[in-house]
This record gives sequence, C-alpha cells and structure tokens, in this order.
Amino acid sequence: MTDELQQRPALAQKIGLSRMAVSELLAGLETRGLVQVAGAIGGAPGRSQLSYTIKADAAMTVGFDVGGTKVAGALSDLRGHILAELTEPTVLTGAENLVAQLGRMTATLCDMAGAPRFRLRVGAVGVPAAVHPETADLSLAGNVPGLEGANLRGALAAAMGVDVLIDNDVNLALLAEVGQGSARGRQNVAFVALGTGIGAALMINGRLLRGAHGGAGEIGYMPLWRIDAPGVPSLEEQVGEAGIRRAYVAAGGDAAHTVRDIFAAAEAGDGAAAVALDAAGETVSRAILALLALVDPDMIVLGGSIGARPEFIARVENKVSGTWERRVGLVRSQSGGRAGLLGALELARRHMLDEMFGALP
Repeated sequence: MTDELQQRPALAQKIGLSRMAVSELLAGLETRGLVQVAGAIGGAPGRSQLSYTIKADAAMTVGFDVGGTKVAGALSDLRGHILAELTEPTVLTGAENLVAQLGRMTATLCDMAGAPRFRLRVGAVGVPAAVHPETADLSLAGNVPGLEGANLRGALAAAMGVDVLIDNDVNLALLAEVGQGSARGRQNVAFVALGTGIGAALMINGRLLRGAHGGAGEIGYMPLWRIDAPGVPSLEEQVGEAGIRRAYVAAGGDAAHTVRDIFAAAEAGDGAAAVALDAAGETVSRAILALLALVDPDMIVLGGSIGARPEFIARVENKVSGTWERRVGLVRSQSGGRAGLLGALELARRHMLDEMFGALP
C-alpha cells in the first residue's frame, strides 16, 4: 500500500490493464469504501483526471504479543500505520482470563483510535509457545500459565470479534525483521531471541519453517551436552537471564546483580562478569553454528533484551566468524522489544490483504 495519489491512466499503465478494466476495478473498490477520490490533477475535465487514494481506515487489523510479564497490543490500518498501541501486565490466572484480557484490550484500542469495531478484519496473536500449524494447539508453553495444551483460536475469535491467527512470538519477530527490519527482503534468515530464555525462528526460501508440531526453532531444548547426564542444564538454562546470573556468581560475582548490572560490570572491567558473558556468548555461538549447518541461512538476526546488546553480538560474531567457513551476516534486530508486536500486525495485515485483494488480477 502506498500514500501516492494515482490517476486511472497511470494505474492502467502500472498494472498492465486497460483503462476500462481499471475503471471497473476502481468503481468496485470505491463502492466498497476502500478507495476514495482525492481530487483532480490537471488536464481536461473528466473521470480520467481524478486522483484516487486508499481509504486507509476502511479496514484494520489488531495484533498482540503475549509475554510472561506483559501483553503489547496495537491497531493498524490498511497501510500498516499504527493507530493505537497499549501495554498491560499479562493476566497469569489461566487461559480463559487471558482471552478475556485480549478481548478487553481490543475494545480499548478501538476506542483509543476512535475507530468502529466493525472495521476490524483480522487479528493475530503471538504467544511464547509452539503452535501446531494445522490445529493451533499450543505446546512448550511453560512461561504463561494455562497455555500448555490449550487451543485458543475459537475463544480468541469470539472475544476479539474477528478471525484470529496464532503464531509463535519469535516467528512473528522474524516476520517483522523481514518485512521492515534488519533482514528486509531476505529469503533465508534465522532470528535468535535471547532474554529470559532463548528461542529461534527460521525462514527458508521465503517461508517460515514450522515443523510437524510448530516447534521448529525451539533451540532452548537443543542437547549440546551429553543427553544422558542427569542434572545437566538445558541450553535455555545456560544462557538465559538466570543462567548468566548463576555463572556470574560461580565466578565470584555479586548474587544481587541483575543481568543489566553484569553487562555494566563487564564494561567496567569486572573479570567475573566477563567470564559469565563470554561463556554465554560461546554457548549461543554453538547453537547458531548448529542452525547454520542444518538450514543454511545467509543472515542471523539477534534480538531480545540480551541478544540485541552490541557487546553480546560482538562476542557471538567473533566465535561464529572464526569457526564457520562461509561469511554469514550477523546483525542486531531493528525492531527491538516491539518485534513480536510488529510481526503480529504484519501477519494480520498480509492475511487481510490476501482476503481483500487476492482475487484481483
């Protein structure tokens, strides 16, 4: 979608149809309230001199990024412009109450934007879980109580008043990066999110890789150590916030330090902090090298509260570039903490445009 004003002759030339065909298409879109006359541009009087533009608020999407501590939601128009945005603490008292929260937030977002609810076409919700690609059943969902084994698609559609798409939050973050971020236009990309835990999303040949149960990219479960050794921490336990803090304390650091404190201490020359972060960087590098060997992306995007820190990316890049035979772009997420939300809006918008205009020539 573009903000540019268009005349019928110019549109006909651009899309390769006759002027009569374009006139019929514009008439239909105008009747449906999706385009509007924005004025006339020079020349002799007549319909061909009228300029048209998208009526952006004729249809809207709503997107949510559900996390273990907060829910971010936003409303956007046909062009993808955000009309309203809202963040609340996540309701952690079960799936039913979480669904009700998203329903309330949808109504609030419409009120904030001054937009009638009936213009909502599609909603998308990102969750910290594997989402079955056919049934939408959730698994590996330990961060939000009540999600494991749940299927929220019908309940969310009823609460939000629109058809709802549900996907893994890191998958949506990858969509945001490919759509308008660090990996814009790329076809083979991995997004690695590292914060409280670690997860990944994979796009191969322009398509999200989901797997049989929607669990592709759940690298937190990757067995990089002996799998028969009892008590050996998972990858997520090694490199998430809790793991970094444990490593810091084991190296002689202050147990009261947060991960933010540990990064600051490392910058100030604290040896224990450097040891903990170096160990986390090396472990994440192993996981990335495994992804490179398996799916061969040409770019790795690092995001999350830990993964997006430049000093952490430098540690990972040093290890990967010194080990992997081919050059791989390793970049920082441009979307930051809003990646999952922007990806949800992008997914909903793509689906809406496919429904509305997919049948057009």
